[in-house]
Amino acid sequence: MVEKEIKYIFHITRKDGSFIILHPFTTPEKFLYALEHCEVKGRYGGEPRVETLTMFRNELYRLVEAAVKNWIFDKHFISKFLISTGVFLITYLFFSFVVRDPIPMIDETVLGLGAGIFAYIMFGRKDMNSDGAMKKRVELRSKVDRIEFTESDFLKKVEMILYENESGKFNDVIKQIVAPEYKYKISGLEDREEVVQFLRLLENRFNFKRLKREEKHFKRFVNGRAEKELVESKNLDYPLYAVYKLFKKNISSLK
Repeated sequence: MVEKEIKYIFHITRKDGSFIILHPFTTPEKFLYALEHCEVKGRYGGEPRVETLTMFRNELYRLVEAAVKNWIFDKHFISKFLISTGVFLITYLFFSFVVRDPIPMIDETVLGLGAGIFAYIMFGRKDMNSDGAMKKRVELRSKVDRIEFTESDFLKKVEMILYENESGKFNDVIKQIVAPEYKYKISGLEDREEVVQFLRLLENRFNFKRLKREEKHFKRFVNGRAEKELVESKNLDYPLYAVYKLFKKNISSLK
């Protein structure tokens, strides 16, 4: 039996009690694929509050609705398109031959398009309330309910280092970004995949790759060769970026 691909959801608690939830469900299509073809696992370091997970589950329920809408749209698109086209033609011909007006074609075309669009929308609403859509909705929501969050040694280390960065001096955090030293031991393939997905989600969420050019200035600052003092910017999460750089270096050294 072929093992399913694992998709991780990461819950990170910060020093001030706020949290970050990282997940790969950036579109309804990706979310639908993950629920149907992958094993979805939740991970946390410090145990999250119940209301936090409830709020996140409600967010996933909204993604379920979007996924069902897209799924039913793709499934019945051709039939709805043909019916709407038929409504347009019938409306156009009716007003062309039965109702006489001084400006031919224009009124008939507008009325036909309106009738066709209206029919398409109404059939779409009917599809969302159909037995097939209801069954798909229940199936996906039940899969969301089965997603379990468990404690992760890796995320506990992430949070520990993040707390230290948030409590430390700004200059020390910059040094961590320029020359990360911490060595993280990979305990197995699953642990490695957890780290890889965590780093990828951070890159996608915060666009960390764009900071490569800024790191040159960080290095000049650390070496005392910067032309001006480095000022902490609210647009960059320095403590979290330092965590990213640290684990990025350690996972790269294993390749």
